[in-house]
Order: sequence, then structure tokens, then C-alpha cells
Amino acid sequence: MGLGKKINRFVNMLKAEKKVPIIQNVTDQSQLSGKTALITGGTGGIGRAIAEKLLSSGANVIITGTNEKKLSACVSEINNERLRGLVLNVSDTASIKDKVREAAGMYNDRIDILVNCAGVIAKSGFFDMSEEEYDNVMNINAKGTFFMCQAVGNLMIEKGIRGHILNISSSSALRPATTPYHMSKWAVRGLTVGLADILMPYGIVVNAIGPGPTATAMLGKSEGDSITHSTNPSGRYAVPEEIASLALFLVSQTGDMIVGDTVYITGGAGLTTLHG
Repeated sequence: MGLGKKINRFVNMLKAEKKVPIIQNVTDQSQLSGKTALITGGTGGIGRAIAEKLLSSGANVIITGTNEKKLSACVSEINNERLRGLVLNVSDTASIKDKVREAAGMYNDRIDILVNCAGVIAKSGFFDMSEEEYDNVMNINAKGTFFMCQAVGNLMIEKGIRGHILNISSSSALRPATTPYHMSKWAVRGLTVGLADILMPYGIVVNAIGPGPTATAMLGKSEGDSITHSTNPSGRYAVPEEIASLALFLVSQTGDMIVGDTVYITGGAGLTTLHG
């Protein structure tokens, strides 16, 4: 049998099983049309860039944050009729289920995409870490991510939504874990694999992005600052828009065959060196 006939036979088999590969040309403005995305930490550098990217691709977007004033300002600045804001503290796990339901109610009672972007860094090292700082980092980065995935995963299953969950991890998940930040990102990496395993049978695709040093306020960077990074093998910081472009790929149908992976975008930090 010739190659062409083999390919046609394979495609026809997939069509019969209703498992056709997503190989199609779609415009950037339409590939998420009709989808609703919920983004935690949506007022920060990476979260906001992802929100703007998904909006430009046709999605309805809900961004969350803990500061109502900052949240309202962000919504006003982006100025898109398909954007909403919701006050949500992911460390308040008792409120997450109701908040997710509230978010879903903003657009046709559904969430197709969850992006877990809420996170904080540890300011202290191993020898000076307090229990209070340890708990705060772990509660937001690891525990909050877990229960957001649980609430949205249950909603997707209940409504038969074949959706996407994207966790924002870090290149720190590749490094020796000496702070709760590193530990939390190791946890997110493991959770991503575990959720991919149990949610894929429901058609829910789970992945993570592991950014390296990124020019955001979290790392003390403001718009217009130099992105030179002398210790990163690439010589610079990533910018939030680069993370957002990768996020769009992973939460769209074109990324459906990537399952349970953490895709690193580091400039070499954490990959070619354990430190940086």
C-alpha cells in the first residue's frame, strides 16, 4: 500500500472514531472564539499578558486578584467588553468553589480554560525562613493551585466540557528545593502530571509552563527597564508576552496532543545550570 493510501486510511479511521487530529488554519482572532477563560493572578505581569493574548484570540476572560482597586483598574486599562474581574484569594480555599461558580456565571455558566497564575516568591533563604512566610508561599502557590484545579475540574466534568487547565510553574521546579517557592513549584510540576492522568479521560488537557527569569514586577522590573540578565545563558529576561504566546498555544486545540508536560521557557536558566 502506498504512503498516500496509508495516510488516507489512517485519517478515515480517525474520522470514524471521531478523533480527528486538529490540523487546521485558524486566525489568531478566532481560535478561542466562544471559550471562557479564568485566570488567577490576572493583574500581574504574566497573568495580564495571558489575559490580553486570550482576549485577542476571541475568548471571554475573567481575571482574578485579591486587590479590588487594582483589579478594577486593570479591567479598565485593558478595556475589552469580553473581560471581567473577580476578587479571589486562592489561599482562602473555603471560598474557591463558590468563586469558581460565580466566575462561570459571568459567561454562559461555563469555564473552558483555567490558568493558574497566582503566585508569590519567597523573600528569605533556607536559614532565615519563618513559618509564616513558608505557609503563605505554599498556601498560594501549591494549595491554592490544587483547589482551583479541583473546583474547575469538577465543573468541567459536571458540564461535559472538554477544557484546558494550565498551571504556571517555574524553572525553579528543576532546581534544588531550599525554599518554599522552589518546593511549591516542584509540587505544581507533580500535580500537573497527576491531573493530566486523571482528567484526560474526561477530555480535559492539563499542562504547565515553567518560565525562567521574566521581566515582571515580582522580580522588580517595570516597563521600559533593561531586560539584560548577565547570569542567564540567553543573556536576558523573558518578557510576559513570550509566556503568553506559549500559553495560547497550550490552551488552544493546536496544543491538544501535549498532555501532562511542563514546557520550559527559560533562556537556559535551570536547564543548563542549576542556579540562575
